[in-house]
Amino acid sequence: MICIKNGGRGLTTLRARQKEDRRKRIVLSAKALFKEKGYEKTTIENIAEATGVSGVTVHNYYGTKAGVLLALVVENDEALIARLNESLPREDIDLVELVVAFAHVIMDHAITHLDKEIWRQVIAAVTTEAGTRLSEAYFKLDQQLAYVLVNRIEAAQAAGAIPEKVDPVHLGKALFHLQNARFIQFISSDDMTRDEIETRLRNDMGALFSVCIG
Repeated sequence: MICIKNGGRGLTTLRARQKEDRRKRIVLSAKALFKEKGYEKTTIENIAEATGVSGVTVHNYYGTKAGVLLALVVENDEALIARLNESLPREDIDLVELVVAFAHVIMDHAITHLDKEIWRQVIAAVTTEAGTRLSEAYFKLDQQLAYVLVNRIEAAQAAGAIPEKVDPVHLGKALFHLQNARFIQFISSDDMTRDEIETRLRNDMGALFSVCIG
């Protein structure tokens, strides 16, 4: 009986690994096809064929092509969070430069992995897939990104660089949403550069903080 139980657990673990491997291969195939053919011209069948699975399998895992796209972004965002935590300063923080550096890493990471046209599809997919498991995962990762800023602000406050009356969570999330709006502007135009976005972001925060100081 013990051998049967252990064998059952081993089989379950093997199936779970195979399932996860299949998920990763689907996402990698989709990424390559989106870059090669474009999002609109890529079909579920194309992704299935490139992965070596059936279209039904892709549908069962991700529901729609938009679901596959969101899964790709979620996977990339996990690496992005690690990069932000490694690269952003933790001491002697200037809020303006912190947010600009944060935005710089996000824009660089975004266009390294996907082009602007596909990112525009991502924003559309977040709306069309609202309420699904994948869209919820996307917004959960957005919260984790926001907390990268929150954590830096908390550290600055503990060091006495930010007044105690300031709520680090509210401020961090507000600054995240501000740079997120500029990120959407960045991907919405093929002509918009990172330098232009960073300049506009500096101007945004300079205007806001000057009102607060005044």
